[in-house]
Amino acid sequence: MTQRITRWCLALVLSLVATAALAAAPEAGKDYVVLERPQSTVDPNVVELREFFSYGCPHCSTFEPRFKQWLKQAPVPVKLVQVPVVFHESWAPLAKAFYAAEALGMLDKLHRPLFDAIHVNNLKLRNDESVVDFFVQQGVARDKAEEAMKSFHVDTNMRQNKRLLRDYRIESTPSVVVNGKYLVSPSGAGGQPRMLEVIDALVRQEHAAIAKQKQ
Repeated sequence: MTQRITRWCLALVLSLVATAALAAAPEAGKDYVVLERPQSTVDPNVVELREFFSYGCPHCSTFEPRFKQWLKQAPVPVKLVQVPVVFHESWAPLAKAFYAAEALGMLDKLHRPLFDAIHVNNLKLRNDESVVDFFVQQGVARDKAEEAMKSFHVDTNMRQNKRLLRDYRIESTPSVVVNGKYLVSPSGAGGQPRMLEVIDALVRQEHAAIAKQKQ
């Protein structure tokens, strides 16, 4: 009986080791997509993660806290760049809300509340006026909120949005591009937990490559 239990425990341990090894070695074309044209990054000395999302996407809402937690314990320093996508014209005010929050210097304060407003409180942010009203509810002065929504920062980034979606081959959200090279999504990786495992492995790989180049 003891021998049976020992063999069973050994089999379990080997199974767990095999699973961990598999998680640490994602496959191109299976777990992620290699971009045909790598995109430049903000800082070539740091691994960049470019997150494509929308406040209107329920999957992005569930991914946000998971991704945030992973970022807190990332294996190496990373540079996060967030891009609110506009697949439909109705998503444009939500993208503008992100850039307006950036312009106000209040993204950390407003990012999660924007998700919760839509997916918890069923608030309809369908135009600029409704976004301004939401900002006011969060303690932003109305004139400041209106100014931010019409700012050069918002206008410039909104103009670049379509090009970014095309260049990075973004077809769904949430999606994360690692160091301008590798596109990772829940559908490709097989769910959000596996997506984070793939991102983690690719970040380690890119960090090692950067370190090697510096030698």
